[in-house]
Amino acid sequence: IALIKVGTYDDGDCTSEVGDVIAYSFSVTNTGNVTLTNVIVADPLVTMVGGPIASLAPGAIDTASYTASYTITQQDIDAGVFSNQATATGTTPSGSDVTDLSGTSVDNDTPTDTTICQDASIALIKVGAYDDGNCTSEVGDVITYTFSVTNTGNVTLTNVVVADPLVTMLGGPIASLAPGAIDTASYTASYTITQQDIDAGVFSNQATATGTAPDATIVTDLSDDTSN
Repeated sequence: IALIKVGTYDDGDCTSEVGDVIAYSFSVTNTGNVTLTNVIVADPLVTMVGGPIASLAPGAIDTASYTASYTITQQDIDAGVFSNQATATGTTPSGSDVTDLSGTSVDNDTPTDTTICQDASIALIKVGAYDDGNCTSEVGDVITYTFSVTNTGNVTLTNVVVADPLVTMLGGPIASLAPGAIDTASYTASYTITQQDIDAGVFSNQATATGTAPDATIVTDLSDDTSN
């Protein structure tokens, strides 16, 4: 017996999300010279539908009896691929069983690898607060900063660092930031104003957020007042 398994996954825009579904089709071939009965295709990692195949003659190919589906997880998206393998089992006229691990053709047992789209991105919002109470600024007054770091992609980011060379940073790094998660507590900062700042009437600066994607690529974003 020989089993071919094919996975199909396309969400249309290559932005995978938890809950998207991989669809599987199976081709079962009787590669022997005796009729097989009670042919079963099993895969513990997916949801199987159909079967068993009551009888499969020598040389016959069944492509309709079995289908399967798998709902992807965040772990799968972080991995960028979902790999699995099914098993076909049939009973010979003598009562013994023959079996085959699924492959990409009748001649191999290569696991089915389905690529899952990854899109790593990050966004940083920085807000400065300064109020001396009477708007009579003095050298030594302090501007305080808060930071909101958002994982705007679909993969988990690690070692998320917020840096700003002009201010005194406190906190971090963020060990792990899941897709869609917003961290507003890990980082704060402060800046002590100078006479030059008072003469200018404004102090302007920008921070940078950096995170590491599961494939070790680095994503970054300059701070803004929105996440867009």
